Amino acid sequence: MATIPVDGPERVYTVRTMSSVRSRRIDVRVSHEQDAIIREAAAASGQTVTAFLLSAAEERARTVLDDRRHLVMSDRAFAAFAAALDAPGESVSALGELFSLPRLNRE
Repeated sequence: MATIPVDGPERVYTVRTMSSVRSRRIDVRVSHEQDAIIREAAAASGQTVTAFLLSAAEERARTVLDDRRHLVMSDRAFAAFAAALDAPGESVSALGELFSLPRLNRE
């Protein structure tokens, strides 16, 4: 993240840079139909096939990961969730027994 001074209060901008060096490779096999539609879509969007595939794959990857990193719920559901987290935990006797065993020394 970079802070850029402006007139008035400071604003914080997130700056993403793309590495110009691509050192990793991903190979995929596609059918004739998949190849044709990907090439057509890439051309229609004015991108190379590589740029098109990387853009689509990265966008999808971010969506999948964002769905797993952000929890969205109503205020009522959040209150119940927070109450459950704040409630005292239940004792699990098997864990007490496990923690009472001598520690293994792994050297």
